[in-house]
Amino acid sequence: MAKINFFADFKEKITQYLCSLGHPPKDEQDLDTVLKRYLNLSLRIPPTIVWTVRQSKELANKILPQEITLGLQELIEKAESGQDLKPHLSTLIDKPDYKDLMFYDWGIFHFHLGTNPHPKRQGFVERTHDLLFAIADSHTARMYLIDIHPHGGGFTNQDLLRILEENWPEILAPYTIKRCVRLPYNASDSDIERLRKAGIDPILQTPGGRVLSQMGGGITSAGNSSPIKREVDRIKTEVRQLEKSFIQERDTIADYFNRTYGKNWDELEFKVKSFKAPVRIEEITTGEMLQI
Repeated sequence: MAKINFFADFKEKITQYLCSLGHPPKDEQDLDTVLKRYLNLSLRIPPTIVWTVRQSKELANKILPQEITLGLQELIEKAESGQDLKPHLSTLIDKPDYKDLMFYDWGIFHFHLGTNPHPKRQGFVERTHDLLFAIADSHTARMYLIDIHPHGGGFTNQDLLRILEENWPEILAPYTIKRCVRLPYNASDSDIERLRKAGIDPILQTPGGRVLSQMGGGITSAGNSSPIKREVDRIKTEVRQLEKSFIQERDTIADYFNRTYGKNWDELEFKVKSFKAPVRIEEITTGEMLQI
């Protein structure tokens, strides 16, 4: 049997990326763990694209300190011109095990509004006590600036949901639970914090009466992102199917290498060099590159 292990090849690619960021996986970590850490890094950072920025009426009418106003203007200019917004995120964003529970639950980003470089962390702006809370929909390239709140209490502030409901109800529509009229008890902001830390997804009711599921996809019992867990399963299925499809072409591939190089199937060793379409697979002993 030819040497084929696309799962090992995929893990190697993800490992290289994590190493480039200074977070090499431990040898004993399996593909699931390595892939979760990779996705936890990549999905928490808004893509660098040209955003259409919309402000809530609450934010547009809010009286802010001058330094926060300047920081907000700077962030909007960066978003609308397609600049990297990562400098405004938490300095923990580069840590693959960092758990952003608000993002997992509500899908809401929080941005610092400093206008000067961070004094200790290269690549980040100076931290601010007041944070901007926003939703960045990469599918529509629209960024919805909800409101600015102090760091303390901002991450569980249900007024953010009220503002979303009153300004952009279409954002909440996909997460509104049908035929659910009223909750017997609505969690307080402090309840939400305790539930998130316990790995429990709080179901909430907005002032307008909507009963909401998790806009960010939810939190697992281990405190991780539920969408990331599902994405890990999806990616593994794709890699498994890719390997299966390749092996199903064994006779055609074996015949080609036998005629071209005089090698039998059992002598061949295949390694995926790129998983991006078209997938590139190298036969190591000959250097032949296949594309599928």
